[in-house]
Amino acid sequence: MKIPASETIRIAGKRRVYHACALLLAAWPAAAQKLPLGANPPGRTVLIIQSHHDDHTWEWGFGGFIAKLTGAGYTAYFVRTTNDEKDSAVGWGRGDEINHRESVAATRFLGVKDVISLNWRNDHMDSVPIKEVRENYILLIRKLRPDIVMTWNPWGHYDRNPDHRKVARAAGEAAWMAGLANVHPEHRAAGLEPHRVPFVYYTQRSDYGRGHAPNVAIELTEDHVRRKGEAFFAHNNVRGSPALAKSIRSRLDAQGLEIPELGGLTDEQAVEKLQKWSMESWSRQVGEQHGAKYAEVFYFRDEWDHLPGLAKYLRDNVVKR
Repeated sequence: MKIPASETIRIAGKRRVYHACALLLAAWPAAAQKLPLGANPPGRTVLIIQSHHDDHTWEWGFGGFIAKLTGAGYTAYFVRTTNDEKDSAVGWGRGDEINHRESVAATRFLGVKDVISLNWRNDHMDSVPIKEVRENYILLIRKLRPDIVMTWNPWGHYDRNPDHRKVARAAGEAAWMAGLANVHPEHRAAGLEPHRVPFVYYTQRSDYGRGHAPNVAIELTEDHVRRKGEAFFAHNNVRGSPALAKSIRSRLDAQGLEIPELGGLTDEQAVEKLQKWSMESWSRQVGEQHGAKYAEVFYFRDEWDHLPGLAKYLRDNVVKR
């Protein structure tokens, strides 16, 4: 059986061939127009607002970019909106406990200072009034005063996950409304002044459908990708299934194929290597599409994009002193 060149990845200078597209990855990044490589925005604080414990670490997440920003001196906070009670095979209460612990462990690989769990019920976000979720985010934005917010794309309408859609809309609105003095003026009694977020990065699962159009690629180093892979697999409760490695090995064996690097490893050890390789190969392919060794792509809005005329004037006329 011939393995397509696109499914052959290079790791640590050696070629590792495996049928990754069909057997491991959910979907490869779609072919896209080459995007400009973005620089780190000025600032000191980044707030990552996501639905679930592992959303920031996977193929559509911000893991590599978070590692890049914290390495450059940013202080990062991760907001875990739901309790992830259903994202486990060990029962709701126990699963929530494990997922929270693993979320904290994962963020340490990325240099995140703290995990803030809001504990809305997993898969019940549609029953919560959006203004309540939005106020949670507004309060956190006013308290932490981030220069950057990272979240799901409010315009990515084809994400089939209802928690993703709810968080996207609430967080997108909060990043703007937190700067309006007449929105939740009662926050001032707690010493929380309005704060408008200048820089926002959005993402969306690209295997569900259209609706998300990235406009910037963030170049990553090998260390950023390594830390992203470590954070990804730190969610062992949902990533560390030995059955996955066993299934992949069995299906490859039936086709007369093998992954030599997995020889002698237990299924537990093999699944860890496979999961980390999947993240490396994803970041590598995205990078190759956009002129870098490794990259992630996002929809970026800067501090002047809400004033398009002024934004264009500044782009055309600002020069360095």
